[in-house]
Amino acid sequence: MKKLLTLTALSLTFSVRAQDPVVAAIVDAVDIDSMMLYVREIAGEMPVDLGSGEITIETRHKLDPGNSLAQTYLEQKLTGWGYDVSAQEFSATGRNVLATKLGYVHPEEVVILCAHYDTFVSSPFLAPAADDDGSGCGALLEAARILRDIPFEYTVVLAFWDEEEQGKVGSIYYASHAAGDDAVIKGVVNMDAIAYDGNGDTKARVHARPTAANSSAIADTVFAVLDRYEIDIDLLLTTPGAVYSDHASFWSSGYGAVLIIEEFTGDANPYYHTPNDLTEHFDIPYFQKLAQLSIGSIATLAVPFDPTAAVPDAAQDKGRDLSIFPNPSQAEATLLIHGAHSGTMRVSMSNALGQVVAVLGGTFNNGLQQVQLPLAELPGGAYTVTVSDASNWTASTRVISVR
Repeated sequence: MKKLLTLTALSLTFSVRAQDPVVAAIVDAVDIDSMMLYVREIAGEMPVDLGSGEITIETRHKLDPGNSLAQTYLEQKLTGWGYDVSAQEFSATGRNVLATKLGYVHPEEVVILCAHYDTFVSSPFLAPAADDDGSGCGALLEAARILRDIPFEYTVVLAFWDEEEQGKVGSIYYASHAAGDDAVIKGVVNMDAIAYDGNGDTKARVHARPTAANSSAIADTVFAVLDRYEIDIDLLLTTPGAVYSDHASFWSSGYGAVLIIEEFTGDANPYYHTPNDLTEHFDIPYFQKLAQLSIGSIATLAVPFDPTAAVPDAAQDKGRDLSIFPNPSQAEATLLIHGAHSGTMRVSMSNALGQVVAVLGGTFNNGLQQVQLPLAELPGGAYTVTVSDASNWTASTRVISVR
């Protein structure tokens, strides 16, 4: 029998009685410039470099090459922040991208923050899908950036679903397999289209379903976060909620979930499912607030473990982004360094004992630098990669697993 989360008055961890300093810092750390960059990149408004020169992600439909490019883009971002990333294949074309952050107290119990990265329209038509659901993906990437070094009691899964537009195929696969494995999912927050507010009234909706496990309690948490952290959104509750997005896959499998979405009913985005779904139509402050609400809610559900945990500063992150792809790897991998530093560069690799096993040098110019990591002669295991330059700047280290 599936393990269903039992909620009692004493164990209801979703209530927010006062501001948690870590959650408050997380909400404050949500950086709109970072999110807009992510959306512009995944929506094809800006080129990206995935290791072989600049390329544009145009249409993320399951039958188009852009879908695979988007998957690679997401994987590189997430591995660059040090996450354990997996691509969950569910068909010849379908792949969910999952980043997992283990909990310190209850690693077997999971909370999920999610969005879908695929698009509705196939080529030859462009489908930037900036709002649906590039906005959710941008907020989810920002959550990954902020939460990466913060310990939580419960395991956090950041899930980018594929083939939502084809009938929630990716999330149905995940949720049904989780149920079959008796997985304990403590709650799901789904973000689908969170950046359009055509009339400027700041209205948004949270969709819940009282008959679906602890869905109502999760919605209560969202409203509590809205109140406690003073997020200026006029939030409306829809219950029983709509079933047109990935949260409904969890309802069907007996789990609690909610959808956070712009006011799609009374102020629908007229560019929805068209080639004009672009960031130029975003209400940018509104986008930031809905992202703060979503990320603050999942942080509350996950329960911060260390009240002194430091939240990454966006200004420091800009110019210090490392990613390694593919990771894990067997013979070769590429280190990508994004930054605004220049000069003599030193890349070192250390084994689990802290012994330096490789040192690479070169010149680091502003922008993207690519370095091939020598893995072929290394025994299997985990290796730490560190980048520094002549000014003693040290990039955040990254770990690569060698098979």
